[in-house]
Amino acid sequence: MPTLGQSAVYDNITISVSDGQMDDSLPAFAITVAQVGTSSVTLSWTAPTQNEDGTPLMDLAAYKIYYGLSEGNYPNRIHIDNPGITTYVVDNLTPSTYFFVSTAINSSGMESDFSNVAIKAVN
Repeated sequence: MPTLGQSAVYDNITISVSDGQMDDSLPAFAITVAQVGTSSVTLSWTAPTQNEDGTPLMDLAAYKIYYGLSEGNYPNRIHIDNPGITTYVVDNLTPSTYFFVSTAINSSGMESDFSNVAIKAVN
């Protein structure tokens, strides 16, 4: 069982067997050991009431939350289909500093620009 700090890619692992008369082995392979996230961040927001052009928002359908480890780079995405939800818990996070942005999506599938960035250090 790996311990904290042993996250890495371990190359050239081989498995061999012998019965004393014959030998056999699998081709070499690699194992990636990744730290399991146990932390979470609770995000909350106020539902938008206007479109970006200032007109009333009448057809809010969903949200997307984007996040990553650097501002402007958000490889992780969460789609929330219920526009009545204004709180979400992002869990299984490993210790780091995370950058979060969100968007609103209308019933036609049009997505807003990113919100302001929220930054959270997770221990």
